[in-house]
Amino acid sequence: MAGAICAVPVADTLKEVDDARVCGATVPRDGLVAVQTPQAFRVSPRAGARRRGDATDDAGLVEHLGATVVVVEGDHDNIKITTPADLSYAAHLFGA
Repeated sequence: MAGAICAVPVADTLKEVDDARVCGATVPRDGLVAVQTPQAFRVSPRAGARRRGDATDDAGLVEHLGATVVVVEGDHDNIKITTPADLSYAAHLFGA
């Protein structure tokens, strides 16, 4: 094992869309998880950075190296600040 990531099962319905129109079938949720932080690794995720420009997180870089990344149970209360809306939600949760 080269690393571990926190994740929670996907609860949302997922659809393929193109130009704001549903263009494919509903994506089955079985086996899908929403990955959270923190992520931990025995190897540097940046080792694969030059070869994998489309990775959306460090786990993707490590996976590209052919290393095993395992999933540990996350928590839905473990929110991630990525967008301004996330920041507003966090401020609401913490009464700021």
